Amino acid sequence: MLTVRLGDGRPASLLIAAVLATGTGNNGAYITAANATAARTDRIDVRLGSGAADPAAVREALRASGGEVRTADAWAAATHPRTSPKTRLGLLVVLGIAVLYTVIALGNTLLMATAVRSREFGSLRSAGATRAQILRVVAGESLLAVGIGAFLGAAVTAVNLAGLGAALASLSAPVTVTIPWGTAGAAAGVCAVVAVAAALLPAWAATRR
Repeated sequence: MLTVRLGDGRPASLLIAAVLATGTGNNGAYITAANATAARTDRIDVRLGSGAADPAAVREALRASGGEVRTADAWAAATHPRTSPKTRLGLLVVLGIAVLYTVIALGNTLLMATAVRSREFGSLRSAGATRAQILRVVAGESLLAVGIGAFLGAAVTAVNLAGLGAALASLSAPVTVTIPWGTAGAAAGVCAVVAVAAALLPAWAATRR
């Protein structure tokens, strides 16, 4: 017996009927038929196997009462939450907007940063570096910048997902992380192409002489 106080301050006594081994996310309410006489039975979980109820008799009794008999795997497959097409489309739209702004910022930054290096490129040309060598160095620097940015973004994402996963695990709802490698690779590839192009254009113009 557990004594609690209601929202208006009145005391109330609760009888603990059972303790669940696995939590219910802090929002599960279980009551007996004595406290909910008008409630309709929503689901009956039956353990079938050695020492349990006869499977054939249980199925026949449930079907006779108008119920639907399903195995645990079939019930989980039918009720498992899935991402709807509209939700997935919305996420792709948000990702597209984020990639667009990233591309604009990345291209603008590399255009300005490379344009002010004309004196440096001139010194390299005077020291004997060919135009192709300079352009390869600039392209490599751009790819390195994109790689560092992708690594830092992945690290921040991993930290956020780790915190979210730990919070859900504490509520007995463990999650499995699935990485969309194709989408992530496409976004990184677009950034790499834009970065190299934005850096090579001013470098090519500066090394024409």
